[in-house]
Order: sequence, then C-alpha cells, then structure tokens
Amino acid sequence: MQVPSELLVTVSFALLLAYAVLAGVDGLYIHLYRLRLHARPESRREHWLHTGRAILFPMTLASLYAVDAAGWLLWSGFAIVIADLVVGARDLWCEAESRESLGGLTALESTLHGVLVMLQTSSTTLLLAVKPASAWLLAAPPVMAESYGPFADLVVLAVLPGAVAVAFLHLWLALAASGSRREAAVYSLNE
Repeated sequence: MQVPSELLVTVSFALLLAYAVLAGVDGLYIHLYRLRLHARPESRREHWLHTGRAILFPMTLASLYAVDAAGWLLWSGFAIVIADLVVGARDLWCEAESRESLGGLTALESTLHGVLVMLQTSSTTLLLAVKPASAWLLAAPPVMAESYGPFADLVVLAVLPGAVAVAFLHLWLALAASGSRREAAVYSLNE
C-alpha cells in the first residue's frame, strides 16, 4: 500500500511547525536569553554559526515550503539545505569549547538539539521525497503549484515572519557584540 503524497506533505509541514516552535525555545530562550551566547567572547563563533543558520532557515522556507518548487528553485532550496547541514555540523563541533565555561551543554539542551535535527531532517526529506522526477529537471518551471494546500499555507504564514525576525535579531546581536568588543579593544589601547 502506497502512502498518498498529500499525507506526506501534511506530515512534513506538521514536523516543520514542531521544529519551528522548539527551535524558538532553543534559540531565543536558551541561547539568547538564558545563556546570552551572543555576549560571551568564548561563544562568539557559536553565535555566528547560529546567525548563519537563522538566515538560512527563512531562505529554506521561501524556496522549498512557500511554494511547490521545481527546477532551479528546487535545486536552490536543496543547496540551502546542504549549506544549513554544513553550518549545523560546524556548530555541533564548536559547542563543547564554546560552552566549557558554562559547564558544558546540558543533557536537556543536547536532547533538544537531537530532536531538532530529527524534526528538520524528517520534514525536509518527506517534502523532497514527494517531488516527481520531472521536478528535479533544471528546465522545469520553478513553481509546480502556488501552494501545498491550506494547512501548508497556514504553517508558512505562522513560521516565516518569525523566522525572518529571528534572523535579524541574531545578526543585530552578533554585530552589536562585535562592535562593543572593538570599542573595548580601542579603549584599552588608548589607556
């Protein structure tokens, strides 16, 4: 028995919504509010990696989830997903050093990160798996359909504005922290 592609798309968007909610808890509450990673010099690299991922997420939403992409748009979205995987792997690699002064990564946050990876990967895999072979042709029109359906539209409308705002917040905090470190270095040189 074959599972209908509409069901797989619905599950993909439900997983995306769960990912967005939990990523908000992780990124906004844990990283920015509770741990203030953006303000910690030893966590600067980790915050910049989070910023990169925060910028890539709305790009993924726009290229793969907002419309039923095909052709160059589908391949662009796929490239963004690969870039996010690379940045995410680099983030995992530097977390131990970044969090050393905080006593390391807690078991709860480590579990949350694992769940987030599974949710995001499952959502994207399901969405890409339902694409017909013709959608992967570069010559295909970039949009097969304007929408995946009402539930998908609702999820995109709920997630995309917040994702853009979080990307700008991450970037602003990263630049502000870099600026304050430069000012401190100049001040100490002038003393």
